[in-house]
Amino acid sequence: MKILDLALSATIVLGATVFLAYVGYFYFDFGLFKTLPANIAELFLRIGALQYVALGLASAAMIAKRPVGRAIKRQEAEERS
Repeated sequence: MKILDLALSATIVLGATVFLAYVGYFYFDFGLFKTLPANIAELFLRIGALQYVALGLASAAMIAKRPVGRAIKRQEAEERS
């Protein structure tokens, strides 16, 4: 269960990073896509729907993290008693 929790945390970080990179590039003209080499940034920028996929992935991981956290606490409480 702890590995699942760690994977969900990594998914949240990855999804938020990609989404914020799109927001920074399109609205504020700075961010991750400005610092990456042009050929790599262009690969991401050609696929505009990726920003919504990243947002949905991060949101789903945040929603799934709550029951996983409860299950971990319940499992730890059972191991103690």
